[in-house]
Amino acid sequence: MVLRVSPQYPLIVDPGAYIAHQGDVRQTFQSGVTFRTLFGEGGGEAFQIRFEGDGLVYVQPSERNTIAGDL
Repeated sequence: MVLRVSPQYPLIVDPGAYIAHQGDVRQTFQSGVTFRTLFGEGGGEAFQIRFEGDGLVYVQPSERNTIAGDL
């Protein structure tokens, strides 16, 4: 799946779904823990990747195991 990133619309994805990106895109890690996570309603990811800039991000709908394991 290809998702567009623009200055007006940053994108946040789970590390296990991320494949690649292209364009003028900056990536940073951010905590995925929110108030909803504390009550068991969140996505369960401890960290997420935030993309900002102008470009494309490639993700897969189902998560895969990463080299580092679960983040």
